[in-house]
Amino acid sequence: MKDILAKILEPLCIEELPHSLFTSFDQSLRFELGGEEFGADRPMRRFAQAFLRSNAISQALFERSSEVYVALSSYGEEKPPSKRLIPLKHCGLKKHEFKYLGKTPQEDDGHYLEDGSNIFRHWDMAKLNDKGTISDILWLGIAAELGIKPTFYGSTKAYLIDPEYGLVLHLYDDRGMDVVATHNASLVDLFLRFNDWLLDYNRARMTSMFGSGE
Repeated sequence: MKDILAKILEPLCIEELPHSLFTSFDQSLRFELGGEEFGADRPMRRFAQAFLRSNAISQALFERSSEVYVALSSYGEEKPPSKRLIPLKHCGLKKHEFKYLGKTPQEDDGHYLEDGSNIFRHWDMAKLNDKGTISDILWLGIAAELGIKPTFYGSTKAYLIDPEYGLVLHLYDDRGMDVVATHNASLVDLFLRFNDWLLDYNRARMTSMFGSGE
């Protein structure tokens, strides 16, 4: 499964999927999910909106996909966190379906343990046999910051990947989601269909890449 990631990463000359896909890929969109209307004091309303939007966008993005994979990153010491895959049972995914891909040391100042040793970013990957599982994975990502169960364990984050079309979707939390592609044409339809949900702060960059949306 490392070949799946390599197909996405090699053209960018990077070793792992970054936290901010939007700033790392030229062909990228950033969507606002929870929005400003509902705050942390209205977690159910905020969750419902974020879940609705992320599902609509992901279904459109992967509509033609014949294969979709999920790559999970989680932080820990040299050995990966033992409980990191447990919440995925709620998505119908079993631990044996995941392949551990390895770890990368996080060597910047913000990623050291109290004793000064490195924190590692661990990677697991599985093929989704049912694209409906995407919705379940999005649930875990949105729930993480809102106190809703089930949710991801600890620092776990998910990246949904279609290697054939060069697509990656990363929901970072209830606030928003990045969608990137290796080809501009793959995102034009999303830019037009879901223009109202694009993050206004980055709208100028996206408009310069994909058009006005009018």
